[in-house]
Amino acid sequence: MASDERVTVLHNERLRAAGIRRGNVVAYDWGFHQDGADHVQRTFVLLDEHMQINQPVLFPPEQRGWWYCDLVSLEWDVSSRGLLRTQDLWIDVVIGPPDHPYRLLDLDDYADALADGRIGPAQAADGLRRTQRFLDRRVNRRHEATQAWPDFPPAEVEELLGADLPCDWRLLG
Repeated sequence: MASDERVTVLHNERLRAAGIRRGNVVAYDWGFHQDGADHVQRTFVLLDEHMQINQPVLFPPEQRGWWYCDLVSLEWDVSSRGLLRTQDLWIDVVIGPPDHPYRLLDLDDYADALADGRIGPAQAADGLRRTQRFLDRRVNRRHEATQAWPDFPPAEVEELLGADLPCDWRLLG
């Protein structure tokens, strides 16, 4: 097992959370209060793929255990050791059990971001390529005879599902 490195994630400039990096995955917990209850959400960042994934604690009961995956930009802050800035880039994938098709969401939002200049053509092309590689590597099957995802969730994430993570987060602004 790779050793864990402490990191801090700053997501969308609105959430700051302590976490750990193990190999090419960053894991962090964060929480919120909704409908009279406190919730803790574990989130994973796949560094090579620029995808952030989690099993939403607020999914309806029939979708418990499903995964929500976001294309994100990643930037290690050189002025602050161990600070990873992530920014949601609109393209989302919902992945349920292998006997369900995955759902690709928000391509229209991605197109709007390109059209109005929030992302440029090179960043848009990179995001589409990253999304396609993620889908090809993790969930696209060559033959439908096998009822399993090729590599999802990633083994590195499964190792971290039960890991002890720092309980240090705050919502900003």
